[in-house]
Amino acid sequence: METVMNVRRTMGITALAAAAAGLVFVPGAGAQEAGPAYAGSSSGEALNLSLFGQGLTAGTTLAEVAPGSGTAKGAGLATPLFEAGVTSASATEPGSAEETCEGPLEQVPGLSIALACSSSLVTMDEASATAAATGRVGAITLNPVAPILDTPLSEVVGPAEDGVDQLLGGLQPVLGPIDDASDLGLEDTLGELFGRLFDGADLVTVTVGDTASTTTADAATLTTSCAAEGARVDVLSILDGPPLISVVVGQAGSAVDVDRGTGAGTPTVTPALVTVESATLGGTPITVPVGQTLEIPLPEPLGPSFIRVADGTTGTNEDGSTFATADAVSLDLLNGEALMGGVELELAGCTSVAGAEVLPETTTTTPAATAQLPTTGSDDASTLALAGIAGLAGLGLALLRRSGDPA
Repeated sequence: METVMNVRRTMGITALAAAAAGLVFVPGAGAQEAGPAYAGSSSGEALNLSLFGQGLTAGTTLAEVAPGSGTAKGAGLATPLFEAGVTSASATEPGSAEETCEGPLEQVPGLSIALACSSSLVTMDEASATAAATGRVGAITLNPVAPILDTPLSEVVGPAEDGVDQLLGGLQPVLGPIDDASDLGLEDTLGELFGRLFDGADLVTVTVGDTASTTTADAATLTTSCAAEGARVDVLSILDGPPLISVVVGQAGSAVDVDRGTGAGTPTVTPALVTVESATLGGTPITVPVGQTLEIPLPEPLGPSFIRVADGTTGTNEDGSTFATADAVSLDLLNGEALMGGVELELAGCTSVAGAEVLPETTTTTPAATAQLPTTGSDDASTLALAGIAGLAGLGLALLRRSGDPA
């Protein structure tokens, strides 16, 4: 008899334990649904350059995040033939905030580049995700005369002399202020310039600022931004005087902030300000208005130069995401016969885009005053589970009571 009572007691306790476990592990409605989607991305570019059909890109960045993923990429320099100072990072390979650098670089004929660096970093946890990238280069010098002089003498002397004669003749009116400020005569000034050109004078020197992109997401906000610090471009420095053209490009930036509670995005754009100084413009610095183009007339064979100052744009894409773009400043330099198409540069460009589904509202429910038994035959999985739990609990109590009855 005691054995029967123990068996009943054990079965009753087991049934109650099963009922309690069911109360703990039965999922509530919607518990397995994925959270609201979001995506943010920013990219930047310090310099895009084209010379004699050769192109390169310097100081590029990309930082983007989405649920469960993050990507960061940075590059100091990229050409169709090689890359330098390149980094990348992801959620599984987080990277580092420390820069990777290479230099000096001499692989592109007519160009010398002091340094190429970048960094890429991704950090993620249960509460937030961040992707960040930087890119930068040292001074870039364009010296297209030197590669020409490296060809066999018989092939270069005649064309080079003709080209330099045209160049010097065209520069006579430009060299007037320099000649007046020196003890040299104009003929000596032209002769000195002639010598410097054949020694490999620097045609264009570009000093480029850093570029950085960052994207961060947490439970409340999604923020993405890009900043390109700008550049200074000097064209054909003669003797120890000022360059024929100096262009200073200020910092450009873009950003989008998204409130994940409402889904509203706020875009911000900072177009780069541009200042130009040239002897042919009177030697006084000129600020080029945003959205305008400035022409700098230089005699042949140099030809005119054009500086186009871009504006910024903001708006909403078809998918509902918000974007902000600071267009790059465009320089089209020396379009005369001497350089066969001139030198084209795009400086300080940034783009940011972000969007997020609205987070569900958090509601508080008041428990019912009296518990209601589940309706028999319900198709709801939670209701059926609760019915089973209630049955187990009732069976357990009944067995425990019977185990206490005398035989």
